[in-house]
Amino acid sequence: MNFSALNRPLFLAANYPPHRAWKFCSLWVGLTVLGCGLAMISVPAEPTRITPYVLGAAVGLLQGSMLRLGASGTVRWTLATVLGVVLSSMVRPYIAFHSSLIMSGAVGGIIIGGIQGLVFYTQIPGMAWWVLIQIISGAVSWGLGWFILGSVTRAIGHTTTGLILTSSVAIAMMWGISATMTSMVMYRLLALRHGRRAPLPPPKS
Repeated sequence: MNFSALNRPLFLAANYPPHRAWKFCSLWVGLTVLGCGLAMISVPAEPTRITPYVLGAAVGLLQGSMLRLGASGTVRWTLATVLGVVLSSMVRPYIAFHSSLIMSGAVGGIIIGGIQGLVFYTQIPGMAWWVLIQIISGAVSWGLGWFILGSVTRAIGHTTTGLILTSSVAIAMMWGISATMTSMVMYRLLALRHGRRAPLPPPKS
């Protein structure tokens, strides 16, 4: 494995960001939910230990490709997302049982955003803001998502098919809410990175 490739600066096109803010945000949310959906249909109906790995890999790969980080950057973003999702899936149930779903979501946001921030803090300026918005979006998405899931489950009953369907929709919805809240922050961070790397104009004669 060529470890030196992982340390090279991320590649971004000179005209980055390539989309308007609304288009970037729409793509970010759409690809995040798509990755979540692909992961949920790729694993068995009942949750297993591999679910967080598949979920993190699918979402991370689509997000990394959309960010146009180059090959090494996309790999690092995917690995950071997988590690964050796996670790958060271990910690969140414990926090939710002893505290609350909102706190559980916030802790998950710290883990996922913190790992992504550590991996990219030298390449993308302002990643502390990314960690902060991940904490906020994690708390909101988990609190709101599981509240809606509980309401729908009580309405349709506790059938096996209903529980699988509602839990899958709830997970996709939570990722969608989080992606909606984080999309503009990521767009601004990438725009800031491009602005700092832009060459200075030639001096006027």
